[in-house]
Amino acid sequence: VSLTKTGRELYAIAEQQFETELQAQQLLTAASSLEVGELVLAADAAIHVLPLVARFLQRYPQLGFEMKSGNSATALGLLNAFEADFAVVAEEPTGTAYNKRLLRRDPMVAFVSKAHALAHRRRIRFRDICSGPLVLREQGSVTRRLLEAELVSRGLAIDASIVVEGREAVREAVAAGLGIGIVSRGEFVDDPRLHLITISDWDVVMNEWLVCLSARQNLHIIEQFLAMVDEQGG
Repeated sequence: VSLTKTGRELYAIAEQQFETELQAQQLLTAASSLEVGELVLAADAAIHVLPLVARFLQRYPQLGFEMKSGNSATALGLLNAFEADFAVVAEEPTGTAYNKRLLRRDPMVAFVSKAHALAHRRRIRFRDICSGPLVLREQGSVTRRLLEAELVSRGLAIDASIVVEGREAVREAVAAGLGIGIVSRGEFVDDPRLHLITISDWDVVMNEWLVCLSARQNLHIIEQFLAMVDEQGG
């Protein structure tokens, strides 16, 4: 018994399909054991989550890692668009669409350049920072939204402000002497050019949440990263 010409052609096609199926099985097996893949994180400030990422990559060294930058609104948008596995945001998203972990809570502080007139102060009242000029984040920043809400609640207004995009840009503008910056204490990076000032009468705290989509929480790479975060206590 021998194959016809059509049989031989069909056998060649079927053999390619079997090879493709085998490759797919091997890929899925590798992915399930985290031998391949990439963890994608979207964050405004990833200072506190990066040590967790480092531990995760030590555990699974074959994985890649990508971090996408943007304020909390941008980070959550990337998560919702399936362009990130996790987002680090400053406000807790509501609803059952998200699986979240609280990473930390920090008070808000002010900071100025070492040459600023307030550089000798260690504490300051909220109203005193409004004389500014203040260096503000872009619209969509939770830091700016908290500040503006506090101004409204106290019936205050900012005398002058400078708007820049991104936390690093705020730090550089303040270091250059352009005004007073506002940030959460946990996000303030020690810098010899800057002086940190406690705001004595502003008790608002900034939260930092690690968020993934509930619909994707059972994907192996996401599931394992959440498990490790829980092991570390958030």
